[in-house]
Amino acid sequence: MPRELRFDRAQLATALAMVALGLILIYSSSGVLALTRKGTPNYFVVRQAVWVGLGLLVLLAALKVPYTVWKRRRVVLALVAAEILLLALAFAMPAINGSHRWIRLGPLTVQPSESAKLVLILLAAYLLDKREQEKRTWVQLGLPLGILAGLMALLILLQPDLGTVVMLGVILLCMLFCAGFPLRWIAVAAVVGALLVSALMVTSSYRRARLMTFMDPEHDPKGAGFQARQSLIAVGSGGLPGKWFAGGSQKLMFLPEPHTDFLYAMIGEELGMAGTFGVLGLFLTFGALGLRTVRGAPEPFAAHVAVGLVAWIFFQGLIHIMVTLTLLPTKGLPLPLMSYGGSSMVVALAGVGMLLNVSQYRS
Repeated sequence: MPRELRFDRAQLATALAMVALGLILIYSSSGVLALTRKGTPNYFVVRQAVWVGLGLLVLLAALKVPYTVWKRRRVVLALVAAEILLLALAFAMPAINGSHRWIRLGPLTVQPSESAKLVLILLAAYLLDKREQEKRTWVQLGLPLGILAGLMALLILLQPDLGTVVMLGVILLCMLFCAGFPLRWIAVAAVVGALLVSALMVTSSYRRARLMTFMDPEHDPKGAGFQARQSLIAVGSGGLPGKWFAGGSQKLMFLPEPHTDFLYAMIGEELGMAGTFGVLGLFLTFGALGLRTVRGAPEPFAAHVAVGLVAWIFFQGLIHIMVTLTLLPTKGLPLPLMSYGGSSMVVALAGVGMLLNVSQYRS
């Protein structure tokens, strides 16, 4: 008699807690901004609620479709081809704030670089699984993975979006490490990647300004250092209990985009140190539960997928937190499952659904 499939309910509860708290924080932090830009204080939270609803439907679909479907060659290649096409199509769209990151579909705006994280995870898991099954060498794995992942990364870099490229690199290195890729080559790849990122930052005026701000948060406080300075003020002014949802002042047109790239700073101001540690605890819990799924995965492919998904959600959250605390240069990475952004929310919930799917088959 086949055993009943039961997904990890603690993992789902953790993810839903993050989503619910994110909606509350978006409502609290974006009201003034929404009133100024759109004429109604509920504009951003209503849109985000719609995206959350769509994302939950995608989560359910990802939970119901057997994970073995994702390891089919035709499915993986179709997803990679569609992702590359969407990334290229973004360049045909009008630039928004000097970037070609979005595709407009009527009233909707889609950011294809968000789905690139999920596609990369499936591509890497498929190739890692093939290497193990067919006894291929690491060189035979690296060639197709390097070409396809490199093409996606190049298109995203040209948008330009260095933060997402860095995130893709982190995800891939985590998957290779857990798959037993030689440590010396992981170290070499990490060093080369760090040098390339440094070169890209030094050779770009606005990235160089962000780097200077990271090295000296008081550098150009009314210009390049404005965001970092206001973020620190928000986190520091919250104290232990915070100012609560109605009391934050940095959202009053001081901190740019408080509902997206600097949501953790608003958590620090309105929910205080208790709130910041609470949110960090949610991400740590998500990661720990995800690793439990990795250890109990029924086969290598499922384990590779789970590793990629956990690395994505956990490390992107960690990078977002470190940016708001000026422990890393400013990057435009949302707080997963919490920050405002339709593409980010739907794709992240799809990833959660896939992780829950794998958890059903834990041994």
